[in-house]
Amino acid sequence: MKFSKAEVEAIIEASPRTFVPFNKLVLSEDHQARSGGSVPALTLAELAASIKDSGVLQNLVVVQGDRGRYEVCAGGRRLAALALLVSNGGIADNYPVPVLIVPADKALIASLSENCFHVPMHPADEFAAFAKLIGQGKSVEDVAAAFGVSSLVVKRRMKLAAVSPKLMALYRQDEIGLDCLMVLASVDDHQQQEQAWAGLPTWNQRPEHLRQLLTQGEIESDRDPVARYVTLKAYEKAGGALRRDLFSDDDKKAFLLDPALLERLAIDKLQKRAKQVLAEGWKWVDVRVRYAYDDYVKHGELRKTRREPMADEAAAIQELDTRIAALHEQMEALADDDENDKAYLALDTEAEALQDRRKDIDVALSIWPAEWMAQAGCVVHVDSDGTAAVKHGLIRPEDRSEVAQAARQTKGGSASDSVVSLPTPNTRPVHSEKLLRRLTAHRVAAVQAELLDRPDVALAALTAHLAQKVLRDALPGAYRSANVLAISATDNLHELRSAAEDIEASAAGARLQAERSVWIERLPKEPDEVFPWLLAQEQATVSQLLTFLVAVTVNGIYGTEPEQQSNEPMAQALGLDMNRWWKATGDSYFNHVSKARVLDVVAEAVDASAASPLAAQKKDAVVAGAERALSGTRWLPDCLRTASTRDSDTGAAQSRASTDEEASALAA
Repeated sequence: MKFSKAEVEAIIEASPRTFVPFNKLVLSEDHQARSGGSVPALTLAELAASIKDSGVLQNLVVVQGDRGRYEVCAGGRRLAALALLVSNGGIADNYPVPVLIVPADKALIASLSENCFHVPMHPADEFAAFAKLIGQGKSVEDVAAAFGVSSLVVKRRMKLAAVSPKLMALYRQDEIGLDCLMVLASVDDHQQQEQAWAGLPTWNQRPEHLRQLLTQGEIESDRDPVARYVTLKAYEKAGGALRRDLFSDDDKKAFLLDPALLERLAIDKLQKRAKQVLAEGWKWVDVRVRYAYDDYVKHGELRKTRREPMADEAAAIQELDTRIAALHEQMEALADDDENDKAYLALDTEAEALQDRRKDIDVALSIWPAEWMAQAGCVVHVDSDGTAAVKHGLIRPEDRSEVAQAARQTKGGSASDSVVSLPTPNTRPVHSEKLLRRLTAHRVAAVQAELLDRPDVALAALTAHLAQKVLRDALPGAYRSANVLAISATDNLHELRSAAEDIEASAAGARLQAERSVWIERLPKEPDEVFPWLLAQEQATVSQLLTFLVAVTVNGIYGTEPEQQSNEPMAQALGLDMNRWWKATGDSYFNHVSKARVLDVVAEAVDASAASPLAAQKKDAVVAGAERALSGTRWLPDCLRTASTRDSDTGAAQSRASTDEEASALAA
């Protein structure tokens, strides 16, 4: 039987309203629409606090029962909250409760009206209401007490109420989830909030990705090694600007906004350790926030030498070696006896402890001779674990001969390679690890983009990859082969972004993103529906989707120059020409290499006469000149070339050299 809203309202209008003492109220077992188990018990404390502060604002619906009692058929949660207040002494046992008395035969209808026609408040309205209360002069603590919540909850709701009105409107329309709204509320700037939300692709509107956009340039106090070394307390004491996230579960976490101050504090703190290291007898000590290999690539490096053990040390070594050997013999005798596992483990534990003591003695015997230390130095820096670390035994280029002489005197002969390690000429890589990762990320994206148009290559690549995995026992060398595809199945978009922040702005990145968006729109939204959907599609559609999925798993990002990149066979099959996808500019290349490298590139791509006028200019001018000189050329760094383009470039270089020689001969 259905009841209209008008019928329910008529019943309620005809029923009397009055007050009944709390101790005369009982929960009805026959006349309530909501079962007792469905009451959200976790909200009772909040409701009780509200009732104590403002009274019962909505009457309970009751039926007159036996012995002067009234059965509550609507308002069970308010009744439970009143009981909670009575039990903790918040109100008296005879507290007057407003009620609506309905006939017993209409009680269930009235209960339905409470639950069916009640429209719950939108959370956005609740946020705004909390903010209004604070605006009317109530303190955070007063509002918290009135609603039975913590002060932190009130502060969070006020923060949510302060989100950009445009974004709050989207939240009301269910176009922004609460998890993303909380991330947006962590910053106060409405424009920044709106730009961050607009910058999220529709397929990746996740709170963690949104947080990355909003915190770019900020330093996380609990993750950054330098911040952990300096400590948040010291940074705050120095007046460092920071931002805290009210919605973080870690109340000690903060985002530091002054990296220059943080580094200065780290340097100051490292100075104390540097003085201790210098007092050990080293010639020099550098202090760096982070140890950068490129800064010391031209330095040599000492290796410790071993001194002769003293009598007590020699005796300890002999005793330890003898005991360890005896333990190993006993363990070997028990190795095949499953019934003596405990005895075997006990011997193993003792042997490991003795080996640790043996290693400690070996460490003590490894020393830096004072004569070497007087010509070498150290770098004190913050390590990746947030502690002060020391890089010992570095040799400046100008000190190499003195160190070699000291080593010869100590060794009584020529300096041994086991003592001094000096960099050999031309060993420095052309590209830093960061730049090579960036360049090869662009190559991977280009291979992926090219592959979108070649389902035949995608199918062959996938089949070859699966054959190497499934039939590896029958394929010699399969265990050592590089993975061209990141299957099973991983979209390596995140790795591309990490290696090259400009990847999405590139031509290949844009092509891949467009294709990704198309498939996200076409595919069913429920995972279980994807397979039936594919079965109903034409083979061409399935082939196109397979091609895209294979393409976005292509691997090949490197930090050092490999002899051959893993995706080289695929690049050749596709006829990859990186000139379609990448161009050498200041932002993409020249700003990330040395001035000398820029000049070498100009000489290689054009000729030496184009490079020589740039040599006397500053780096910015050299970069601009290089961009102009390379305009119209097809120069690529070696890591972006395929074997075919590398051969053609070599032929072109030889042709240019021949032409230059002929021109010189004619001029003579």
